[in-house]
Formats: sequence, structure tokens, C-alpha cells
Amino acid sequence: MSSGQILIVDDDKGFVDLYREILTGAGHAVEVASKAAEAIELLSKPGSDFDVVLIDQKLQGPGGPDSGLELLRTAQNLAPFAKPIIVTGYASDDAIETAFAAGVYDYLEKSGTFAALLKAKVRNAVEITTERRLNAIRGPAQLKAAWTSAQQELDPQRKGALLERVMQLLFRAIPSFGEVTANLRTDSEEIDIVVRNSSTDPFWSKESQYFFGECKNWSKPSGAPQARDFLSKLETKHERGSIGFYFSVGGFTWEFHQELAKRSTDRRLVITFDAQQISAWIESADPLKHLNERHQRAVTSAR
Repeated sequence: MSSGQILIVDDDKGFVDLYREILTGAGHAVEVASKAAEAIELLSKPGSDFDVVLIDQKLQGPGGPDSGLELLRTAQNLAPFAKPIIVTGYASDDAIETAFAAGVYDYLEKSGTFAALLKAKVRNAVEITTERRLNAIRGPAQLKAAWTSAQQELDPQRKGALLERVMQLLFRAIPSFGEVTANLRTDSEEIDIVVRNSSTDPFWSKESQYFFGECKNWSKPSGAPQARDFLSKLETKHERGSIGFYFSVGGFTWEFHQELAKRSTDRRLVITFDAQQISAWIESADPLKHLNERHQRAVTSAR
């Protein structure tokens, strides 16, 4: 039985009692806040380690505003590992759309199936957060070992696969990003890395829904043909993939950067990493901050 740390944010005592009965019966530890301010205080406590935050959509009764939705983004910033679930007895299409646009993990209506759905949704969320926490703990050592293997491997196919694994681990080291998929094949192309952007960080939340990565574990540098090919992939993503990451262990030719500069007026942005820059990202104490700096350099670069 999976157990998690659950924060309930609800001002309806009857439902809070029901929450407690269901969740403690499933082996979870439960804390409760009846107001947004109380929830923020609990989320801000040193050592708080919530896996799921259940937020009532209306914290001031049936006639009140959707203050739970207002709390959602704050909760995500204070507890990036936790999965927020909006719970409501007043579901509407607009509210559901707003919640998912803000990055909510799931939505649950106070209906006849509430108890069964609550247990299932919380269990699934706890399993995800547990895995992400374990990855965060073992991540640095695993990442460095994968990068060493990618550099030492002699077989070209295996070498390329190892670099893709390194990139997966790097993006997964950033809790605010969503699912990371490697080696995605479509009818017309192959994409090395796909990152779903579910970040609530102000720096990244305004970017495209997906990031795409290309990995070249070559001894030689990537040139203009590779730049054109990658830009063409970004062009076919219906404005949902305007950010691209290009990892080239052998570096880049001047023509590669020149090809990128030709298209510097459109919305697409390619952030490049050679072997030294990949190592710097791996060794950085704050992977997200390092990525922010690489983004800024790509935007301001004259090349």
C-alpha cells in the first residue's frame, strides 16, 4: 500500500472528515487547512514534503469566488514535487479549463463516486511523486555515470542512445518540467527528446507546450545541414514547439550558427550545448538556473 503526505485545503468540515476517513484508511498522512493563508503556511514550513495537495475550488462556500484556483499556482511554486488536485461540488467547463491551463494534475467532483475516485487519483499521484523524489535523490550520481559512459562508449549506435539517456536525466532533474520522452518516432520523422512543458516558473510558463531536443554524439561538429534539418522539425509543430535544444558532443561549425542566425526573426529558438556545456549543466548546483542562463545567452547571442 502506497502512503503519502496529503494536504487538504477545504473549509467544509463534513468533507474534511470524509477526506480523513478515506485517506488515513488508505495509509496516507493528512494535514488540513481551511483557508488559503493556512495552506501557504503549511506549504512554506521547512521540511514540508507533501505529495498531493487537494484544493477545494471554492474555499468560502457555495457563493464564494474560485479562491482555490487562485491558490493553485502558489501551491505549485511552494511544493514543486506535489501533485495538485482541484476538488469541487460546482464544476463548470470554464473552471476546469482554467485549472488545467494553470497546471493542475487532476480534477475531482464531489459526487456519488467521490470516495472511489479520490483513493485512485491520490494513489496514482503519490506513485508519481515518489518516483520523482527517488530520481531526484539518485539523479546526480546516475546522471554523471551516464555521461561518463556516453563519452567512453565506442559503438556509434550505443553512444547515441547513451547521450539521449543523459538528456532525459537532465530534464527530469527539473521538477517543474513534465514528462520526458526519448526516441519518439512518427510517420515522417524521428525526434530524440520531447519535453512536455508544465512549468509554473514565470520564466518558462510562457514558452511553448513542448520542447524538442536533438542529440549528436559525434566526434565531428554539427554543421549547416543539421541546423536546417532541426529547424524544419520545429516548423512542423504547429507553434507548440518553438524551443529546441541541440546537443552536439563534437561541437558546432560556424555555418551551423550562421544558419540559426538566418532565422533569428521568427519565434523559434535553438539552445545549443557542446560537450563542455553539457558537463557544466551536469555539474551545476541548480539545473534550472543553469538552463535559464543558457536560454538567455541563446536569445542575446549575436551568432
